[in-house]
Amino acid sequence: MKRIPYIFLIVFCCYAGAYSQDHSENKFLNFSDLHFDPFYDSTIVDDLIYSDYTEWENIFLNSDIQKINSYRSDSNFPLFKSSMEEMSSRIPDPDFIIITGDFMGHDFSEEYIKYSGINNTDSIYSFKGKTIKFITSYILKFYPNTLIYPTVGNNDDYCGNYKITPEGDFLKLLSEEWEPLVNINGLNPDFSNDFSKGGYCVLNFPGISNFKMIQLNTIYFSPKYINQCGDSLIDPGMEELVWLDSVFQQYTKLGIKVMLSYHIPPGVDIYGTIHGKGDCEEKIFTAWKEKYSEPFIRMINKYSNSISSQFAGHFHRDDFRIFYDWYTPVSFIHITPSISPIYDTNPSYQIFYYDKTESEIALTNYETYYLKDIETDEPYWTFEYDFNKSFGESSITPASMHNVSEKIFGDEKYRNRYIEYYTGMNNSMTAKDMSNWYYNWCGFGNLTKSDYANCMCGDSVKVGK
Repeated sequence: MKRIPYIFLIVFCCYAGAYSQDHSENKFLNFSDLHFDPFYDSTIVDDLIYSDYTEWENIFLNSDIQKINSYRSDSNFPLFKSSMEEMSSRIPDPDFIIITGDFMGHDFSEEYIKYSGINNTDSIYSFKGKTIKFITSYILKFYPNTLIYPTVGNNDDYCGNYKITPEGDFLKLLSEEWEPLVNINGLNPDFSNDFSKGGYCVLNFPGISNFKMIQLNTIYFSPKYINQCGDSLIDPGMEELVWLDSVFQQYTKLGIKVMLSYHIPPGVDIYGTIHGKGDCEEKIFTAWKEKYSEPFIRMINKYSNSISSQFAGHFHRDDFRIFYDWYTPVSFIHITPSISPIYDTNPSYQIFYYDKTESEIALTNYETYYLKDIETDEPYWTFEYDFNKSFGESSITPASMHNVSEKIFGDEKYRNRYIEYYTGMNNSMTAKDMSNWYYNWCGFGNLTKSDYANCMCGDSVKVGK
């Protein structure tokens, strides 16, 4: 859909009622981009290498570094520990948990070689395997009986960043380690077999027979993806899209609705575009290759009546995207902020509230909590915002997200709120992000490079820029 910046579109749904006073009893936890870094204390790396992952927690607890790490670094154990303690205290018994990928820290192999002095593939793979086992077991420590939907991120593989291998050993490892998270009470007995093939599958929800979770592996769709450790002649991204279309066809016939969860969302990478080189159009960087994004967008529009919501991560920002069928909003992606503060965001997580029927989960609201004063000796978790109250909407739907988009465009009050929440209230980033707000606005609903260019690079006067 082409967004014309100086013409306001029709607001599709109006909400005249007051803010909801009571949340639904149904709620789930959502967090993303942990990026756990086991190398933050170089003095304990050897201890980690030569011990079983079950001993890691004690090793971390005895480290001389017990301070939560700050900006421009991934999550050390003190931050991981603080995050899990905070979330399990705030929401000890969620209906389920959605984790939208990137469990491993950035530059993992390089960091291993640097701090261990070992440049050996088997040793690197072994340490990555132990790291995944530790992360999984530590999450299970706090949520041993909760259904968890984990998705694979671009940093999650033996081979390297953006190099996940279809049917590779790392996917088999994840399928085995994540099976206890996903197959609670025998709810998803086929997970290990299905997920190990490509990192995507269909999963059941507890207590809802006609509603499914579709977990995708969108790493294959990235322009950065290389099947370096697998068969370079196959196209795992296209194979996944063919599979997805068949699932949509089947569930549409059966009247089954779905939720989608994945790591990299389609559309424009706003940060990459802002910092790109060249003229306006040349520096636009899309998160997916067009050969994958265009059929995916057509699929979402075609089957939108069967899609309840979509969740993604990757950008480390609190954001969203909207799918338009011409001028009608038909679906949306909630982009979850990160735990890792490496890109100058305060660690954040979200609690979603929803209404439930036998065949659907309808999102009604969410609350965001963040780690405040991260650069001090005493950072603390606190409430950030309530979606309904902050943006004046009574539910989370394609139409309401369109309304939010238009409010951000036309009302400085909502624009300021969006920018403040974008990095989890990192005030040092607010002025810079505010100056670039139009990059973000064009990205909400323009999911192809050409549509984004029409919005961002035209000669029209950009109101409020």
